Formats: sequence, structure tokens, C-alpha cells
Amino acid sequence: MESVYMPLQLAPTSLTQPILSNWSFNLFSIDLGATSNAKVEQQALEQVGSYGKQIGHLAEALEVVIRKLQLLDSAHLAQSERDALLVFLGDVAAVRKLKTRYDSLAAS
Repeated sequence: MESVYMPLQLAPTSLTQPILSNWSFNLFSIDLGATSNAKVEQQALEQVGSYGKQIGHLAEALEVVIRKLQLLDSAHLAQSERDALLVFLGDVAAVRKLKTRYDSLAAS
């Protein structure tokens, strides 16, 4: 009986796959897109806060406006508009809950 040698390859030779576009792991070069004034943007990130922090401040301020103007009770809003505000307020509350949980863990 004659035997034939055939190399068996069960997996591809290259196992790389891009996970996030615009990310490069060459010492973490991250391209977030074009900006009209990169120096101002960098200063804002360093002196004001991260984008998440800035968005959080906007969300909390908008929450105050929604509640003070009693927009959820307004007859001038369609139900879909009320629903959008409720979803937004729910997101703000969920983030607040996460922050409280992590603050209490950090204090422990």
C-alpha cells in the first residue's frame, strides 16, 4: 500500500482581524477625525475634561432644563417627543447610578 503525504492545515496562517477602524496599535496612534482647530481641542481636553465629561455636564444641564420647564407635562409635545425625553432622562439616571456605584467602590 502506498502512502501519500499531505500537509494538513486546519487554521489560516494569518490570524489578524481589524477590530476598531482608525485605531493603530503602533504605540496607540488614534485618529478621531478632522478638527477645525486641533490646538483648541487639545487644550479643552486637558483643561476642561474628556469628551465624556463634557457630554455628562451637558446632559445634567439639559436634565435641569427639562424638569424646570416641565416639558414632560407639556401638551405641546407629541408622545414620541416625550418618549425621546424619557429615554434621555433614563440614560442620564443610568450614568448617575454607575458613577455613584464606582465612587462608593473607590471610597472602600
